[in-house]
Amino acid sequence: MKKQEDLPQQDTEQNENLGSLTDLMSILWHTRRMIIGITVTCIALGLGSTLYLAKYKSEGFLQFGGAIPLPAEKTAKTKDLKEPPAGIQLSDYKRYSAAFGSRGRFDDFVHAAKLDNTPGIAGLRKNITSEKNLNAIVVPIFPFTKLDAKDLMEQPKESSNNVIGLRINYEAQTPEEAQRIVALLGRYTMDTIVYLIYTDSLRFKHLEITAKITKLDNDIIGSKQKLAEYSRRINDLKQIVARYPKTDVQNTSQVVTVTDENSRYLSPVTQLMTAEVEASTAQEVIYQAKREQQQYLLLRDYYDIAKATLDANKSGEAVLRALEASKEHAFKTKDLNDELVKEVYNKVTVDNQNSINLYLEQSRFIAGPSLPENRTTRLSTALMASALLGLFLGCMIALGRQWWLANREQLAD
Repeated sequence: MKKQEDLPQQDTEQNENLGSLTDLMSILWHTRRMIIGITVTCIALGLGSTLYLAKYKSEGFLQFGGAIPLPAEKTAKTKDLKEPPAGIQLSDYKRYSAAFGSRGRFDDFVHAAKLDNTPGIAGLRKNITSEKNLNAIVVPIFPFTKLDAKDLMEQPKESSNNVIGLRINYEAQTPEEAQRIVALLGRYTMDTIVYLIYTDSLRFKHLEITAKITKLDNDIIGSKQKLAEYSRRINDLKQIVARYPKTDVQNTSQVVTVTDENSRYLSPVTQLMTAEVEASTAQEVIYQAKREQQQYLLLRDYYDIAKATLDANKSGEAVLRALEASKEHAFKTKDLNDELVKEVYNKVTVDNQNSINLYLEQSRFIAGPSLPENRTTRLSTALMASALLGLFLGCMIALGRQWWLANREQLAD
């Protein structure tokens, strides 16, 4: 229970607080015109800046239509392997995304596409070369996120978490510009991916094919040596059979056995047949190696021309579309009626068509780029924020002015 002598003191403190609040409200009331003026000014500035500096945000979803890079053609040894999962492996995507933010790569693309005078390019260059801004503009999409993993409890077996697409968003001063920049970014990202893929492929194909040609040359030399050995053996066996004509009636299914007591060998006729079969096999190996070597020689001519095209272009799409012209140039002096030449020609044609289909047709926007209808900051939001800011500033200025008037003599002393 409180003492009675404390009650008057509490009443005095309450009266003082009430008096202070009353004085404060009185000051604000007498300076209401100034506060209203400041509030109206802030509202006008806020609405004006919102209208003048308005931003419109466009968004688009770019999908990767298959496994990137394009999987190599399956051989007899790999035909039973499963198809690679769609999308880009994370390690490859990190390499590609590092190139996205390269100012040199962006300038090369802009010059190659003749976009130097396009509105918004300067602002886009500034945003895309900033790692922080680029990560917010171009966001990779994965089949499984952390939330998906929690929902599924366990990721499905034999599945991958490749990057299967990109979410691209951009803010600009007009809806049309925002939409155009998002479309341009989609084209730029795919162009960069294609350019890096073919930079690796075309630059290394020549060395790889040259090494294969040299290896096949060694295989042919080794097979010729074996063929010469088989030919000598056949000649010797023919002479033996001629000296012993009755050996042809001996059991040809006799196997070789060697013991301490005796030795038993295949008949000369059987050995002759075996040597002739082995010689035939060696000849077939030589034929196949020479055929494969000729095909690699044709491919090397094609890749030499394609590499020259790559050196002359900085656009991945331009390089990809020029591959058909490089093929025609490489095979224009070749006899396409020759099955060997026609096989290589068709293989290159199929590879080019598959690449164009994957990189330029299947990899596309499946949603957007959208044409935004509303600003990123609404007028109602800007009005409310400006009004609150103006009211706060007006009150603070009014109270500060009153304090200065009350204490200016002491400040002067």
